[in-house]
Amino acid sequence: MRTYVLVEGHGETDAVTNLLSRLAQERAPTLLPFASPIRVPGISSDENVVRHLELVRPKKDAKALVLLRDDEDGCPKRDAPPLGDKLRAQGLPFPSAAVLAYREYESLFLPCIELMAGRALDGRPGLLPEARYEGDFEARRGVKEWLTSQMPRGRRYKPTVDQLPLTRMVDFDVVRTKGLPWFGSLERALVFLEANLGSGGAAYPAA
Repeated sequence: MRTYVLVEGHGETDAVTNLLSRLAQERAPTLLPFASPIRVPGISSDENVVRHLELVRPKKDAKALVLLRDDEDGCPKRDAPPLGDKLRAQGLPFPSAAVLAYREYESLFLPCIELMAGRALDGRPGLLPEARYEGDFEARRGVKEWLTSQMPRGRRYKPTVDQLPLTRMVDFDVVRTKGLPWFGSLERALVFLEANLGSGGAAYPAA
């Protein structure tokens, strides 16, 4: 039995598997293993979400489902509960959870920039040794562009090749200590799913 995952971006398919597997090892080990994420372009569309839920519904090895996407300029606190309602309304035969990253997935890297600075990314130059981030981690728009500005001249941040090695460097204790609300929501979602394994129709967050 596996936990299925729906994501939106190209780079997130490998990075999210690493993130969820490591986090589940700490918080909800019975959710392991995770199936390779299913990429859903336009996942912010209700129609696309429902269509892809129907692809996962008949899978005999599905024990839970996580939907993770960027909320761009939205507000996860406002936007996630209706998405949880939509999951609940579908009456899936396994528990499901919707987690929205405020702005974008890459905001997860900002609390750990000092740990990432000066380290190669799978053999390629990474962030400059002096790279630092100060300020509200969820307030910044354009984290991808900011990451590019912290790399050597001519080097550009590319989600498809850089997201996974940077995700591997994320220290969960540092993120918890510095505070990143959507990461806290992700932890609570995994705990919810584990507590509700075997409960069809259960969905996070509650209305």
